Amino acid sequence: MFEVSSRILAVLCGLAVCASAAVDQCKPIGWATRSGRTSTPFEVTGGGNATPITVTTFADLQKYAKDSSPRVIYIDGTLGSGWSGTTGDRLNITGSNKTIIGLRPGTLLKAPIHISKASNIIVRNIVIQGPGSNADQAWDNLTIENDGSKNIWIDHCEFWDGQDGNADVVKGADNVTFTWCIFGYKKKSTHNLSNLIGSSDNEPVSEGKLNVTYMFNWWKAANQRKPRCRYGNVHVVNNLLTGDASVTGGTDVLGVSAGHMCTVRTERNVFINEANPIYTGNANGTGVNEVIDNIFTNCSGNTKGTGTSFTPPYDYTGFMLPASEVEAAVKANAGATLKSPTECDANYVEPPPPTPDRQYQADKGTATNSFIETSNAGYHGDAYVNFDKGGSVVVPVKVDVAGEYKFEIDFANGSSEDRSLVISSAIDTATSVFEKTGAWSTWKTQEVSLKLTAGENSVKFATLDGKDGPNIDQFDVTLVKEIAAPDTSKKDSTAKDSTVNDTTKTDSTEADTTKPSSIPTLSGVALPQTVFSVSIYGVNGRLVHKLRNVPQATLRDTRELSRGLRAGIYLVQASAPGISKKFFIAVK
Repeated sequence: MFEVSSRILAVLCGLAVCASAAVDQCKPIGWATRSGRTSTPFEVTGGGNATPITVTTFADLQKYAKDSSPRVIYIDGTLGSGWSGTTGDRLNITGSNKTIIGLRPGTLLKAPIHISKASNIIVRNIVIQGPGSNADQAWDNLTIENDGSKNIWIDHCEFWDGQDGNADVVKGADNVTFTWCIFGYKKKSTHNLSNLIGSSDNEPVSEGKLNVTYMFNWWKAANQRKPRCRYGNVHVVNNLLTGDASVTGGTDVLGVSAGHMCTVRTERNVFINEANPIYTGNANGTGVNEVIDNIFTNCSGNTKGTGTSFTPPYDYTGFMLPASEVEAAVKANAGATLKSPTECDANYVEPPPPTPDRQYQADKGTATNSFIETSNAGYHGDAYVNFDKGGSVVVPVKVDVAGEYKFEIDFANGSSEDRSLVISSAIDTATSVFEKTGAWSTWKTQEVSLKLTAGENSVKFATLDGKDGPNIDQFDVTLVKEIAAPDTSKKDSTAKDSTVNDTTKTDSTEADTTKPSSIPTLSGVALPQTVFSVSIYGVNGRLVHKLRNVPQATLRDTRELSRGLRAGIYLVQASAPGISKKFFIAVK
């Protein structure tokens, strides 16, 4: 299934925000969005609408991370001079209301992060590479600690080879979410211990706190603590945990571990080559770990849970993936991979979107033995084409490069049988069968692949073997694969389409087939208001629904877009002249 879904993800990755499933990555999820252990919402905004500051020195980064003003901070380049043990550079975030984000993919911070008594914090798109683990007291790559450290979202970051640990939440901190992060080890050691929640069984400040969500993260070759917790209600959902004997060999490898007074909900994760993926040895008679619909591949040791956990007080089921899709989604998206800040992350103005998919109206072409009609409802634009037996229509289609193109053709077939069309350009021909739609006012979309040359092409839609065809309306043209331009200079003139550019042999009773010098299309006509053509795809990449004349306001109403759709996750592609939008919706 995810072989096709990955292509959808790749499309979105090209749009600056690489989304997976129905996750709006401009919004945090999980415990970070709640006040304490309640259902009361908290809006994590970080620096909010503060004017972004780009820092190029570690000193400036530290200054703004500590002050009392809301800040949006871009890290430009590699900052920090490194550390070992408890000596060296360390970024102390002690001021609340901060967004700190790496300006480019793989932005490296040569300093661990320490968040203490600060709230409403967002950290994104940063890599912290530790010097390698050891059993001595040392700084974690990330430490969130002390009462008052709360409502913190760590997203699309990487934590490697932490000395004491990779990312710990301890001593009364609360309401933390990790999404799309990597917690990994590259260097072999007996102390490759990744994520600790609660530093002691005797930590009364943490009672009722340390509530942490891990979603869409990847633990790579960590020995233990994936995570290991005390006191908190910890949600481990849709994560990937993979072992590597070359790094972990010869040590005790323990996975998710619920310790003293900690309740864990381990849900729809994937464990691969993991020993003891569910470890119960730290439960101390009070730890609970409910195991729900996980996948264990080539794992040894315990995979069973203990007891019943908690019901998360936040919504997550609308975008939670089936466990079977987690590995591909996490491998494709986890880590400091964001190409730029997005508009929700720092008032960043994205570059203009790529040229939108071209749209054409079949009724604007040159018809032969076919009729331009408006009698059946539901069409897009001014009219549609009704083919008579042996009929055809030729539509000029202009593209920038030679390549293989996907045609998405809106059609209606109210007859009692499937009908076919031959669709051709100067260099390619395709035959497609258009299924029965039940009524002539019921429109569906058919996908056809056709090669086009750079510049203007005459695309002909013709009935097959003298039979009737479906009615066709608008069609969208999207580049699938660029190809070398063919040499058409020696093409036999007899192979040309006799209905285009050759009027010398046209019978006077036939329609004028002279190629129009200018044919208006949707991409070139000013509409009285902004309306969109909307295509909705399932996660398997197949088109499931098509909407026409959708007002811009309706695009913000997911209830309206999801009418008639089954429960699941869908990709919405909306286009209008000069505008192209792609986003996910979840239907419950």
